[in-house]
Amino acid sequence: MTLYSEHAVVLRTWKLGEADRIISMFGARSGKIRAVAKGVRKTRTKFGARLEPISYVNVQCWRGRELDIVTQVESIELFPGIKGDLERLRKGLAMVEVIEELVAEGGADFEIFRLLVRALKRLEEGDSPFLLAGFLWRLLQVEGMAPQLAECAECGKDAEGLSVFSAAAGGVICAEHGGGVPISAEAISAIAWMCEGELGRALALPDSALRHEVEGLAISQIEGLLNHKVRALHLGAF
Repeated sequence: MTLYSEHAVVLRTWKLGEADRIISMFGARSGKIRAVAKGVRKTRTKFGARLEPISYVNVQCWRGRELDIVTQVESIELFPGIKGDLERLRKGLAMVEVIEELVAEGGADFEIFRLLVRALKRLEEGDSPFLLAGFLWRLLQVEGMAPQLAECAECGKDAEGLSVFSAAAGGVICAEHGGGVPISAEAISAIAWMCEGELGRALALPDSALRHEVEGLAISQIEGLLNHKVRALHLGAF
């Protein structure tokens, strides 16, 4: 087996047997990692606490055939501010669960890793009403799934004046195509900022009905791609 080290964010954990856990992580160089932390549920050390979801760690593993084996973990950032605040915790869990669900196995994607780490650090420093929505839309853009906002996603008609969004079509559509939900011009602008990397403009916006609209559309887009709900996106009202 090959021993390797990786900077990674813990996405999710599962119980395995009486004492072990399977850890899902997203690494800077390796992408999604599945590894077993042996005896972690019985140890009294901080080893287990370092492998909780949302933790940013330097992990050392033996590479296995199906699952790798964790041999050492060092904390980089455990994000106590997120984990100590219910609203921020909900958002942090939503971020890591979406990565777990949406990002394909295999292959590294440093841009997604950097996006996740930056979003968690920003959330640790202090919440912003549009932070979760900004993360979701930017993730879709990085994954090559950004919505079509400049023209009708169905027929290519100029999008000026269009006011219907279709998650199935992947963007704004002409009213005659049906099957969409209303979208305001303000929401189209905010989503465009987020997808184009102008998150600062979006994060400066005050909380309002626009935040619910933009966030709800991002959730419908992601869940439409997955064909199922992402549990953490519905843990209370974001």
